[in-house]
Amino acid sequence: MKNLAFAFALLTTAAAPLPAVNASVHPVTETPGSQERHAEALLIRLRKQHELPALAAVVVRADTTLDLAVTGVRQQGKPETVELAGRFHLGSMGKAITATVIARLVEEGKLSWTTRPVDLLPELATSVHAGYREATIEQLLRHEAGAPPYDSIAEIKGASVHAGSGSPTDLRRAFSIWLLQQRPHVTPGTRPEYSNAGYPVAAAMAEAATGETWESLVESRLARPLGINLMYGLPARGDSAQPWGHKPKSAFLGLAISPNAVEPQPPGDGWALGVIFEPAGDYSLSLADYAKFLQMHLAGLAGRDGLLKASSIQRLHAGPGEYAMGWFLREFDGTAAHWHTGSIDTFFSRVIMLPERDIAVAVLTNAGSETASTASREAAMELLRLYGPPAAR
Repeated sequence: MKNLAFAFALLTTAAAPLPAVNASVHPVTETPGSQERHAEALLIRLRKQHELPALAAVVVRADTTLDLAVTGVRQQGKPETVELAGRFHLGSMGKAITATVIARLVEEGKLSWTTRPVDLLPELATSVHAGYREATIEQLLRHEAGAPPYDSIAEIKGASVHAGSGSPTDLRRAFSIWLLQQRPHVTPGTRPEYSNAGYPVAAAMAEAATGETWESLVESRLARPLGINLMYGLPARGDSAQPWGHKPKSAFLGLAISPNAVEPQPPGDGWALGVIFEPAGDYSLSLADYAKFLQMHLAGLAGRDGLLKASSIQRLHAGPGEYAMGWFLREFDGTAAHWHTGSIDTFFSRVIMLPERDIAVAVLTNAGSETASTASREAAMELLRLYGPPAAR
């Protein structure tokens, strides 16, 4: 699919085939209290090999955390280490968070999967572009509504030009109205086109349907019930004890010194994307908290109701295309894989979920370099190989 191969651009995902896992390796013994942990040694080796500031990983099943480790420093060149409770930026892996909140509102009857922007934003009644009139919130979350990619920092930062001023809710609504008055990038419903712009529109629809801010909806429908501490923007926003992001170190004329050299980026005002594009993936949280989110999805895919009904979770992950709602879909080592990556140039994240084997692996790092992507892929593949499929039930 076009626009799915920007591996290191803002909030994009790498569409390269996932390497095979050696399925012949026996799963790690899960005897309570005696299980050997593998992630820490693996991360120490990969962090040193790829010269990353920090590297973190978690392996979960629906009912247990198999492994959880973090190694490295908050800021390259400084001695302070990243703690297990340290937060990392998810980038586009946060799209699954946004879709999950929308699903809760569908269960409440505040929205339906066929709700259209024109149903909730009266400003569009006579001004919506004809191509967007029948677009639905599900199409927005599946990248099937025809919205433009907005796959560069310049475009995303420039979106505020079309939003005027006001509260974050006002800005998202104004941007959404402007966007839907323009010609679609592709005809909605004809083919998928990865779009960071579709998720702010979905959030604006949720705000219009409920009268609540998007931030309040995320807190009340997801973060508080799951018991997770979800923040917006860069992890160090208002908290200097959190990891800083790192970019490839540049030399004369912006040429990279080496593939591995990175330098810390001050968090500034702490907003990686700005409030308009926050729902597209401007979330930060700890690895342990992200594990709870993954476990909720694994349980739902196994048919168990929880914060969301199993049927809602299954819809979020359903095809038939290569993208569901916040998840890429692909066959992987003979089984279905649901996966995503995310990057805002200063952090990199990767998740791979194998629902039929009841296992998910996430790897996060506070660098946005090519080597960060490589290290996260190597870590994920090795952890899947080590923990393997679940034992026979």
